Amino acid sequence: MRYYGSLLTVNQTANTLTYIHAGLRVSGRRELVPVAVEFYANPPYKTYGLDPADYPRVFADRGAASKHRMPDDSLCLYYADDPANRRWTSDQGLLNLLDLTGDHLFLEDYWRTTGGVHKGQWLGPEAPHGVAP
Repeated sequence: MRYYGSLLTVNQTANTLTYIHAGLRVSGRRELVPVAVEFYANPPYKTYGLDPADYPRVFADRGAASKHRMPDDSLCLYYADDPANRRWTSDQGLLNLLDLTGDHLFLEDYWRTTGGVHKGQWLGPEAPHGVAP
């Protein structure tokens, strides 16, 4: 909140805590990108053994083509089976998660620009989709 000020608002219900960023700056874009980060006490999706606080849903550029999105169109920011030092965890804070979101959106843009589903290049590290049982 100190960093983003009025660009960031918070909505809370009995089961959810949602941070809404009015316009995140993404490298290479002129327009700011609205982002919603949803934390659930009892998520309606699998958390793959992670604490729900460590596996929020992040939404931005809804409907944009991407090779790293969840079925609900949230961003697939990290691999749940990776050790904690290779993924975002809640103790890193919201600012770090929003920075990761901006990086992911840049990677999506680059992937689409270089061909998207037709051999587009993903510049960042990748993990297989799906989680081992």
